[in-house]
Parts: sequence; C-alpha cells; structure tokens
Amino acid sequence: MQEKPDLSQFELAYQYLSEAILLTDEAGKIRNANPAFLAEFDVDLRLILDRDISAILLESTKQMDARLIQSEIEQNGHWSGLVELKSQTQKSVSRFVQVDTVKTPQGGVLCHVARFSQPSESQEGNAALQEMAYRDELTGLANRALFNQLLKHEVSQSQRQKTQFALLFIDLDGFKQVNDNVGHDAGDVLLCAIADRLEKSLRKSDVVARLGGDEFVVIMNNIKDSETVANVAEKIIRQIRKPVSSGPNIVEVGCSIGISIYPENGLDADNLVHHADVAMYRAKQQGGANYFYFSEELNRELQDNKRMERDIITGLSKNQFVPYFQPLIDQRNGKLVGIECLARWIHPDNGLRTPIEFIPAAKKVGLIHEVLGQVLEQAFTHLGDWHNKLGCLVPLSVNVTSRQFYQQQTIDSMLNLLKTNNLSADAIRIEVTESTLQEKGDALIEQLRRISHAGFSITLDDFGTGYSSLRYLQQLPVDTLKIDRSFVRNIDNNPHDKVIVKAIIQLAQTLGIEAIAEGVESETQRLFLMDNHCHIMQGYLFSPALPADRFNQYLENFLIPA
Repeated sequence: MQEKPDLSQFELAYQYLSEAILLTDEAGKIRNANPAFLAEFDVDLRLILDRDISAILLESTKQMDARLIQSEIEQNGHWSGLVELKSQTQKSVSRFVQVDTVKTPQGGVLCHVARFSQPSESQEGNAALQEMAYRDELTGLANRALFNQLLKHEVSQSQRQKTQFALLFIDLDGFKQVNDNVGHDAGDVLLCAIADRLEKSLRKSDVVARLGGDEFVVIMNNIKDSETVANVAEKIIRQIRKPVSSGPNIVEVGCSIGISIYPENGLDADNLVHHADVAMYRAKQQGGANYFYFSEELNRELQDNKRMERDIITGLSKNQFVPYFQPLIDQRNGKLVGIECLARWIHPDNGLRTPIEFIPAAKKVGLIHEVLGQVLEQAFTHLGDWHNKLGCLVPLSVNVTSRQFYQQQTIDSMLNLLKTNNLSADAIRIEVTESTLQEKGDALIEQLRRISHAGFSITLDDFGTGYSSLRYLQQLPVDTLKIDRSFVRNIDNNPHDKVIVKAIIQLAQTLGIEAIAEGVESETQRLFLMDNHCHIMQGYLFSPALPADRFNQYLENFLIPA
C-alpha cells in the first residue's frame, strides 16, 4: 500500500515560487501561505492559519458565494474566479484566483492549492458573465441556477455532518394586484425592498434566492428545532407586510410560506423543494399571511396553537376569563382564613375551561399577562366588596407563573388594583410554585425578599414536587407552604405519601411556616392531617371553586362578621 504523501513537501516547494499561493488541508483550512502571498497582501500568517479558505477569499462579498466556491471545489475539484481581498490595512485589491485539488494516489484529497494573479481583461469579462449567470438581475439575490447548486451542496454537507436545515418557500400574497393597479415599476420597487428585508431578517450563513416572479426561497442551515424556524417565518411575514413607497404610491403585500425540513421531509433537493411548495399552497388555502410545515404532526400543533391564540384574543375582548374562588378553612375553629383565586375561561363552545387547558397556550402566544390582568381586575373588585360588606378580612391567594413573578409589571398591576379597590398589600398572598425555585435559585430568593418587602405575603405552592426548596427554604421569606395535592390524594392508600406529608408538616413547624393541605376530598384525609397538626385545608370536602356570585352566597351563609 502506498503511503499518503507528506503535505510538508508541498509546503516547502511553494515557498520559493514568486506567485502568491495559499495551501490548505483536505477540509479547506489554511495550512500555509508562501512569502509572496504574505508580502503582496501584507498579511500576518498567524492570523490566517486554520481559517477557511472561502472566508479569506470573500472578506468583502456574500456568504452564499463562499458556499458556491465550496460546492464547486467539492464537486469538480477546481474553482476559478475574480475576488476582492482585503489586507491588514483594509486596502481592497482584485485578484483572479485558481483553486485546484491535489489528490493522493488512492484518490483521496491531500490538499487544495490556491494561486493568485493579476486579472486579465478576458478573466474580468468571464467573471462578470459568471456573476450575471448566478444573480437575479432585478434584486441581486441568488437566482434559480445558483439556488439549485447551493441547495444540493447543503444536502451533501448536512448529510456528512448529520445536521438539519430548513427550506422556506415564500410566495407573495396580492402581488398581481400591485402590478395591475399601480404598474410593473412599482412592483419592481416592491420586490427589491422585499429582497433587502429578507436578507436583513436572516443570519449571514443562511441563503435567500429569487426563483422568479414573486417567488423567493430561503435555506436556513444547521437548525436545532422547529420553533426556531417558526420564529424566522413569523419575522419574515411581519417584515414583508410593511408598506413600501413607490413614487406617489404606497404598496403592500403579504406572503405565504411553506416549510420543509431536511432530512425529515426529504433526502434530496427536488423532494425538499416540492414539499415546501406543497406546504406553501396549503398556507395560501388558509387565507395567506401564514406559514405551514409539510410535516402533518407539526402542522397540527401549529394550527392548534393558532386556533387557541385566536380564541384567547376573542376571549379577552369579550371578558370570558373570570375568577373562581375556593375557601381555605382552619379546622381548629371552622373559620375562613383565606381565599384562593383560580382562573377560569367561559368558552362559548367548549364550556368552562380550567387553567391547565389554557394557561400553557396563553404563555406560548405571549398573552398570559393579559389573561391574568382580566381575572385579577374582577377578583380584586369582588374582594373589595366583600371587605366592605361582609367584614371579610382574609387574604386572597393569587397564582402567578415564574416569568410573571419576575416581571415588574405584574407587581405594579397588583399594586394599582389594590389602590383602586382601597385594599392594602396584606390582603394579597402571592403563590409561586416550588418548581420556580429550581429555575432561578438565588435570584428567586432575592425576588421573594423584594416582594415580601413590598407588603405581600408569599405562599410556596405544590410543595414536595421538587428538591431545591429543601435547601433554600430556611432562607426564603415564605409565610405558608402548600402540600401538593398529589400527596394528599393518596394518603388513604399509600404509606409512602403519608410519610412525605408528615415530613413536610414537621419541616414547616420547625421553620415556623404555616402548612396548608390542598385537594382535601375525604374525611379520612382531613383526620390524618389534623392528627399531624396541619390544620388549614382546602378542597372539595369543604367547597369546590365557585364563581363570584355563588362564592358571595357562600360567604353570607358561612361567615360570622368580625
């Protein structure tokens, strides 16, 4: 078997040539540069070693050109063309470059040799023709020919590196009307503006091309998940929707986007384009200004999210989000010692919906603050009325998400509602789940202290489902903790849960914190908790969560005025 030639032999040979030369390894990383190259371009060798040759050749041009060079070298073993180079003094010079692949006797790649020379008139002309062949004349984007070559290269590279990429097929909504109503010149201005917006909406490593007419495509390389692609698609839709001035006219269009993912939706360029095109037409059929995945599973998730977002927006506009109230009872004397506010959605088609059915969706579409605000505005009003009419001075427990807990606007909104309803801060008990502690650690402790200092009391909810609280609990300014209902539910038949509940109660007593048991549904559970000195409880045994009018009646029947 023949040995692989030593690359150092080539390095030594090129040191003595007067022509400027770069030498790379088989991966295209610069291994050496001869003295002629370093002198001609005033470059420090240490600054270019191990850099990719395409990046050196294209300091002042577009990333997609670098990909074209890589593609042609890989497929043909050769590339030549005109490039602009910058020296360390930022002086730009034009050179004709020839890159050739040196093969081993076994047919593998040993290295690449790049030779630099002054361009002749014919070489400059050929480079200009090549540029025209690969560029869209109107927008300057890659054209169909260049896109097809780059897409094949992306498939090959992703296959080797075992990475994913996304193909976005973009078709404008209403572009024909622009041409018909204000003319083709205005349409051309619009296309150029959209091309510029697309490039600015993407990473430098992504590729955007115009296939012709009002069709554009985007290659998003090395993606991690579908959510990243969705965020980019939404950004593109927003950017394209913005109006464009064309002389005396203001023109605007929308767009529909179809998305296919390599390798899930195709292993070759043709299938990926076809599937993205199919998905784009499905987005069109849904009214445009939308994006659609070729994957049925992702499509269902996307459509469910969009439907839920529309329903939540409608629900907010029609005040469908309301508070329900559940009492906390001290079993030692039967007195009401707290009220928990629970969000409910009165959906016109699906009836009463609980938080687990809509809170995650509201968080995902960025409407959780509005939902909480609508619920709390009503809850604080009712609490103010109860304080005034019935002498009910017990605190109202309010659940907030981890993200809301760290947003100052959440606390400011509560303080404003307290002021509007003539309530003091001690009328509110903020409930934060134990899982929040695992997310923020020491930062949570500091936030809890700030909120406690503002006058709110704090309850640690769902206690026992995590682990961090055991480490931090002694430092936390927490007034009460709630034993998670999952442990209370199984007290009757699970000895292990009995041990956990006992331990939580004892821990709370040791730290001087009041323990509350939630989800109490049976007399057996109540007696076990009483025997272990947990006296404050809530659950169906005493009352389900009630709407405001029924809870008002509950108070009138239950309370002994102070």
